[in-house]
Amino acid sequence: MRVAMKYFTNESEAAHCVNDSFIKMCDSIDRYNNEFSFITWSRTIVTRTVLDELRKTKKYKESILITDEIENLETGNEELQEDIVIDKEQIVAAMDKLPNATKNVVKMYLLEGHNHEDISEVLNISTETSKWHLKTGKKKLKELLPKYNNQ
Repeated sequence: MRVAMKYFTNESEAAHCVNDSFIKMCDSIDRYNNEFSFITWSRTIVTRTVLDELRKTKKYKESILITDEIENLETGNEELQEDIVIDKEQIVAAMDKLPNATKNVVKMYLLEGHNHEDISEVLNISTETSKWHLKTGKKKLKELLPKYNNQ
């Protein structure tokens, strides 16, 4: 449910996607292999279902859950990381300015904890492309977030 709620503001829409995901998991359980963990497999199905729904309805979440990773943007300085405080509205505005492909990779990596291999599988891109989108997205977010720029 957390994965879906990161993309939807309405809990019922997120629940709908999660329910659809469970149905897809049950229908395709015979295709699950032990190459990936069950959690990774299930998150992939939920993420794909959510992205499919977003593509169909063209809805994008107006707010996101802010994690320490996105607030800190890997400054490399632990003391500085703790002092940076960014408003939720600023994060939302900055994320909305990213291209959709980059935004999806940034959300999946930083907010959902997927690795590049999982992201490449879900979005049908190479792992190198996923890494490029993440690097580009972080760089752009650093430029777009005024409090971060002033540190």
